[in-house]
Amino acid sequence: MEELKIRASQLGKLMATDSKTSITQKQLVTLNGLLAKIQLTEKQAELRDVLLLKRDAEPELSKGAKSYITELYLEREFGIKQEINSKYLDKGNEVEEASIELTSILLEKDFLFKNDEYFENDFVQGTPDVLTGDSVIDVKSSWSAATFPFFDTELKNSLYEWQLKAYMWLTGRTKSFLCYCLVPTPQNLILDEMRRVSWKRGEGAEVSRETEDEVIKYFDISKIPTEKRIKAFQVDLTVEDIQKMKAAVKMPREFYKTLS
Repeated sequence: MEELKIRASQLGKLMATDSKTSITQKQLVTLNGLLAKIQLTEKQAELRDVLLLKRDAEPELSKGAKSYITELYLEREFGIKQEINSKYLDKGNEVEEASIELTSILLEKDFLFKNDEYFENDFVQGTPDVLTGDSVIDVKSSWSAATFPFFDTELKNSLYEWQLKAYMWLTGRTKSFLCYCLVPTPQNLILDEMRRVSWKRGEGAEVSRETEDEVIKYFDISKIPTEKRIKAFQVDLTVEDIQKMKAAVKMPREFYKTLS
């Protein structure tokens, strides 16, 4: 059987271990403090023993990781795919070129174009959005201005963070950027949203003028300066990150074998 390789876009699902059996950084600090004490109360001794067990326990896959590997097994062995269609993905696919163009302009890069080259190593695989001489760029097209991270100062989505780390590992690039882009929503998706909102409001087959105006206003980004329609976060890769990714794939491989 060919060894399981994880898509870079899904790697983040495997990076967390079971919180019930693995020790957190905060708990490790607490444990080290308890171990440094000469005398402990009965409750402190009990907590020390519990934390020691967690520290020394073999890591276990989280429920989310097991669920994802189960889905992979069903897809690979029986062709059963999970439904992944959504309006957010639809917009991302339709405006990807516009987002790449916006990224090119606002990051003052040379002309950027969509990458089609597929990469893989012994652990992960994937196709980065954009490659330059020394960096990987991944674009995420926000659904609307309401979902755009105007004031975020750090990347909060760990799934995206590990996706970029995997891409750097795969391509040998030394830098990467996650770019949230706010570009106009295609008219067909706006019309779909009008019908969806109208149906939820019980308006029947006809979309009311009020609903139409509200949806149009919701997607209107004309007042937002172009330079504020992109938010870029740099993601770095360390040797330790690579070791973590290798370890994160090894456990799922063993779990995958138990499903056969």
